[in-house]
Amino acid sequence: MKKFAVVILIFSIVGILISAYSLYLHEEDTSTFCNFNATFSCDIVNQGTYSEIADIPVAAVGIFGYFILGVGSLLLNKQKIWYTLTLIACILGLGFALYLLSIEIFVLKTYCVMCLCSQADILAIFLTLLISRKSFQQRNN
Repeated sequence: MKKFAVVILIFSIVGILISAYSLYLHEEDTSTFCNFNATFSCDIVNQGTYSEIADIPVAAVGIFGYFILGVGSLLLNKQKIWYTLTLIACILGLGFALYLLSIEIFVLKTYCVMCLCSQADILAIFLTLLISRKSFQQRNN
């Protein structure tokens, strides 16, 4: 397995863990370590109106998305199509993360530290995919 695929797999596992913890906090009526003030409060973001889409917690969507990226990382070395599919999945995830970040910035005016970590994680996966593009495409031609 190429080093880029391993890096993407590790970031995907980190994303699953972050999302799982966020889902736990969403489902439980418990406070988190990242409630610092009105500007940085995971509870406000994770318990608010925007924490679910069609009754599905955003954190559950994150777990699923990072799982898909993890599987994609395991298949990157198989055929060129897997790189393309993993990149598309990552772009969709990054777009969703930017949408959620815009809600934090412009609507809630509150930031969730766990969400920011997840957003940085999906960005890291995206950048790793971009940096590794030539490597995977040359190998699979």
